Amino acid sequence: MVFRKSVLCSLLLCAVPALLVSSAEAQKALKNDDISVDGVFQFTQTVSGNGITDTPSKSGGGEVAFRHSYHWWLGYEGAYTYTRYHESYTGQPFGVQHNQHEFSGSYYVHGPTVLVQPFALVGVSAVLESPSLNGGQNVSYQARPGVNFGAGVNVPLLTSHIGLRLEYRGVYYKAPDFGESDLTTNAFRVTSEPLAGVYIKF
Repeated sequence: MVFRKSVLCSLLLCAVPALLVSSAEAQKALKNDDISVDGVFQFTQTVSGNGITDTPSKSGGGEVAFRHSYHWWLGYEGAYTYTRYHESYTGQPFGVQHNQHEFSGSYYVHGPTVLVQPFALVGVSAVLESPSLNGGQNVSYQARPGVNFGAGVNVPLLTSHIGLRLEYRGVYYKAPDFGESDLTTNAFRVTSEPLAGVYIKF
């Protein structure tokens, strides 16, 4: 019994430094990184072409983003944004409801923090339109390349490691037609995504 207690105490004594080292290594690995979770309000341009007008609805959604700064003013961001809305097309009795998944990679520039920290970004996106089961009108999913851009501010709350993020994001891409000729406008549009959320900086 005494031997078991001795072994257990020895293991605990060895584990504590290991955990501290692991924690320190994790902090070192995540230095100059931050993650954010944001709520998104989506509104998209109405576009026309080939005698067809595509009118998207407005919607809410969410975004998760990871950022790394490798210079005091420059870094990169990877983000995933989700929302669901529908497209109403001229001459079609029902709109096409779809989930929109946006995967983006961007460079971003940021200034020093004086009450708030301003930033701007530009990059590329993959926009996946996935029709819903009940409102998708049995059309096919579709992926489009896009260009994303945005600007905003980080607002620290009591400490530099946590705060609020307020941002406008936009993505420029070709309007979806879901492979259907009677839905094809061949027009390009901007989906606007103002967002607000929280970030944690390591």
